[in-house]
Amino acid sequence: MIDVRVLPADGINLIAEIDRSEHVDTVFEAHVGELRSRPADIAVPRWALEGSGPHSVGGFVDDLEPILKRGATLLGAFDQEQVAGVAIVEERFEGDMAWLVFLHVSKPYRRQGVASDLWNAAVDRARSAGSQSIYVAATPSASAVGFYRDRGCEVVRVPHPALYAKEPDDIHLVATFD
Repeated sequence: MIDVRVLPADGINLIAEIDRSEHVDTVFEAHVGELRSRPADIAVPRWALEGSGPHSVGGFVDDLEPILKRGATLLGAFDQEQVAGVAIVEERFEGDMAWLVFLHVSKPYRRQGVASDLWNAAVDRARSAGSQSIYVAATPSASAVGFYRDRGCEVVRVPHPALYAKEPDDIHLVATFD
């Protein structure tokens, strides 16, 4: 059984335990709110444990720590004490919109409901904080985009300028709460 817990900000280093590796055979691009798919052949490796480059644990920690310091919540999904996944949600990002900053599930735990558990916990926290929607900049892989679309996220016609500048290749989506 997976247990989702709120973690202290210094728990961000747990992302080192996540195996993000996967093979991607389809990616998406967004054009004025419309998705276009194209074939791909991408082997996504584990995060580099050393250094501070863009695909390293150190790089992610450097990017995520300021967001946690301004009040975002770090969520961990655990199989007993084994890290199965991690998410970060900024419950009140801008106006009444939350931001799902980060959500990754370790390879051995994919397709077992862990991402859904983290998503649900993030949405619950955002709703409790008074947000009416949640913004996601998703990796453009078919699995990531499909996951968020299955949760009611729709591609935005005009991406958030700062988040788009940071992740121009991502698919920018928003889910509005009932």
